[in-house]
Amino acid sequence: MYKARKNISALFAPLAAALLMLGPVHAGETCGCDVAPAKVGTYDSALMSVDAGRAEENHAPWGVPVAATPQSGFIELPHTHWLTGYDPVRRLPLWVTYRLTARDLSARRKRTQCFRPDPRLDTAAGGTRCASYRNDGMDRGHMVASADMTRSEQAMVNTYVFSNIAHQHPGFNRTVWRDLESRVRAMARLRGEIYVMTGAIFDADHDGLPDPASMAAYPPEGGGRKADVPKAAVPTHFYKIVFVPNQGAAPPEIRAWLLRHENIKTTRTQSKRMLAASEVALNIIEDLSGLDIAPLLNDVRLVRVAD
Repeated sequence: MYKARKNISALFAPLAAALLMLGPVHAGETCGCDVAPAKVGTYDSALMSVDAGRAEENHAPWGVPVAATPQSGFIELPHTHWLTGYDPVRRLPLWVTYRLTARDLSARRKRTQCFRPDPRLDTAAGGTRCASYRNDGMDRGHMVASADMTRSEQAMVNTYVFSNIAHQHPGFNRTVWRDLESRVRAMARLRGEIYVMTGAIFDADHDGLPDPASMAAYPPEGGGRKADVPKAAVPTHFYKIVFVPNQGAAPPEIRAWLLRHENIKTTRTQSKRMLAASEVALNIIEDLSGLDIAPLLNDVRLVRVAD
């Protein structure tokens, strides 16, 4: 059973309002962009006018995650195609959640990228810049995978805003994480409709609880070392959770993976073994992240998705 937790997220509401009222310090900055500036401007404008209530209804049917500790506080950034809980202190998304269907994935689209700051986040108060990720030996890892957003160019291009990016070791991002993302898409095609949650965890002291922000590690080199460049923290773990809806009032089926963030390359066979070993119960991720992940299911015993 999953017990209710105190809502710490509400404490971040004034900060969220202040951030969204500020103008972006580096408006128009891009780094690695395949899209014409006029289109980028249109897609950025779309980010500024998302209906938060509708995004919550579409992508968090069992409730928006709730922060249970100050270490897991976030501001909510709604998108048309997903919902983000962003940490303005560590400067990365703590979690994202979204509905993914077989129909969404039926659209074939060439990868179109445009890494850039989120226009809703002022760099002086929680956002990042291109230089925050430059020459540091790490990948700019997507929390919402761009391959999950082939439904439109706007959806794909907006996965490249930095509020959807976390530092990831190349070996991790390009092997076991890639293979997990592929597995999740295969589940969506098989089951027709799923809800995906991806998140970052900070547990450097291995006590099974979220670390204070002051303990976060940062890339050892690159543009982020300069005093005038905002730095983004490096998570110790990443996780994915898949909820599969059932008929009527029946609780969803669930499957969850927790992976230590290490720069280790794996073959497909090794990834398969690692993913099998990394499956955990939802409460383990809740304890590590400091989140009540699906608050409307607190009084429901969840069922694991069958293989």
